Amino acid sequence: MQTLKNYFNTWTKFELSWLVCSNVIMLGVGIVTRDPILALISGSAGVISVVLCAKGRVSNYVFATLNSVLYAYICYQNHLFGGMTLHLLYYIPMNVIGFIAWNKRKDAQGDVKALRLSKKGFTMVVAGLLIGTLGYTFFLQAIGGKLSLLDAYIAINTIIATYLTVSRYAEQWVLWLAGDVVNIIMWSLLIGKSPQAATMLIMWSAYLINSSYGLYNWIRLNKKQAGESQKIAIEK
Repeated sequence: MQTLKNYFNTWTKFELSWLVCSNVIMLGVGIVTRDPILALISGSAGVISVVLCAKGRVSNYVFATLNSVLYAYICYQNHLFGGMTLHLLYYIPMNVIGFIAWNKRKDAQGDVKALRLSKKGFTMVVAGLLIGTLGYTFFLQAIGGKLSLLDAYIAINTIIATYLTVSRYAEQWVLWLAGDVVNIIMWSLLIGKSPQAATMLIMWSAYLINSSYGLYNWIRLNKKQAGESQKIAIEK
């Protein structure tokens, strides 16, 4: 019990409230719409994961892995092959790498040390996103995938955003925000066609709100940790 209390010791009332409310709302909608249990578990694990990530906590990777396994299966059922291969072949291995990398780069409060991209670095990220999306769209269309352009964009965007997350860059949240919007559009188009669509729509809407807070919090963490580093350097 004491360990659990210490874990939440630095959390604000907003962060705790958001963690609880986002899960309650998503599970409530899923139960009302009678979504499959796998969709409910996947959605809940995903929401917990992104909230912990926005907070800068290593434990987010445990819930992210559970979400990835179940989400890959849901994508397979809906013929969203881009999302399926993304989670199985990339996201799960990167969760393991991220867990190890973040454990080595934490501050005294247990928050990961946040970095910032240069303007040149961010420009390269955007260029890679555009080129990768076009190329992957043609591939998905060739194998009979649905909503290929949206599916391809989500896949490439997630690959790059995940790399930035593991590398601890605050700009990851700009990509997550854009990806969340596209996912909301995609699952909205599947309402009435997929039994998991309602829960997935709620999950991605929660992600969108969380990504906004994540961008704010990581910029704040970067400034705070940079100030602490300067203070230590001066004292030495």
